[in-house]
Amino acid sequence: MTTTIDEPALTPRQQEVLSWISGYIDTHGFSPTVREIAAGFGWTVNGAMCHLRPMRKKGAVSWVDGHSRTIRVIGGDA
Repeated sequence: MTTTIDEPALTPRQQEVLSWISGYIDTHGFSPTVREIAAGFGWTVNGAMCHLRPMRKKGAVSWVDGHSRTIRVIGGDA
């Protein structure tokens, strides 16, 4: 018998951020920067990263460190 551990679900706020990112990509054709996400929610860049890092760990988004506009939605219910 194999036991698997499900990835933790996104919080409601993380789901909101994921939907915002998806909407941005749909509208603009490319991903937002972290600064744009922060501005969209009235946060600092650090505040945005406090939401994005756990989302990355949960497998909802990915990005290439050190590069702009590489955020991709890869999981969750956007």
